[in-house]
Amino acid sequence: MVPIGRTAVGMALGAVLAFIGIAIAWSLFIFSGVQSVDTWLGSLFFGAGLGAGTGGFVAWLHIDRENGLVLLFTIAIIVGAGILGAWGGYQYGSTVEVECCAMPTKSPIYYTALGATVVANVAGIAVAVARAYLTKRMATSNPKHGALTVK
Repeated sequence: MVPIGRTAVGMALGAVLAFIGIAIAWSLFIFSGVQSVDTWLGSLFFGAGLGAGTGGFVAWLHIDRENGLVLLFTIAIIVGAGILGAWGGYQYGSTVEVECCAMPTKSPIYYTALGATVVANVAGIAVAVARAYLTKRMATSNPKHGALTVK
């Protein structure tokens, strides 16, 4: 039940934080006076990815068992996956059209947040599975070490 709960929390928190990241990116773009579409898209992807990645990271965090290097590596993977997911979601959402209406049913912004949230949480799950596998493997091969430690 714990992995299902962590996944649900990661998806919910990631979606909320992705939309907050999009709102902050939108505000910064409007008030900065920059008029480049590339700047807007970059800030959109980064804002959504950072928000969704933070949600996924918090959901799968094991603060009592990790050192700083492992935590930095984990957050870099999850936030990076969130940014790539935001880009992929936008690419998909900007080309989706319903045949009857000849216009998108949802905004590309929706797909940006959705892509960031899903990919960041999949990355969080993958990191958690890899961490559990490596911890178990280390514990069975060397009984002195019960957890991953870097010295």
